[in-house]
Amino acid sequence: MEIQITSVISRNETQHLANKVGDELILLNMETGDYLGLNPVGASIWENLSVPIAVSELVDRLTESFEVDAGTCRTETMEYLEKIAALHLIRIDP
Repeated sequence: MEIQITSVISRNETQHLANKVGDELILLNMETGDYLGLNPVGASIWENLSVPIAVSELVDRLTESFEVDAGTCRTETMEYLEKIAALHLIRIDP
């Protein structure tokens, strides 16, 4: 399913393990063995996904928290969400 700005997303709690290693947060898909290292922005996104959230609200929060314009934030957030969706780390509701 393609992620839209109006989609509501959340963590896929049944398939991942998250652990802090140094300055990074590492996510592991326990089913596939795929993993992803998260920088501070990625970790912030992950923290925001602890409860269902609209992508538009997530982008607003990130724009407020980091020095980035709304357009760039939206584009990069959507790309990142597609990446972690491919690893089955999030749930997407249209």
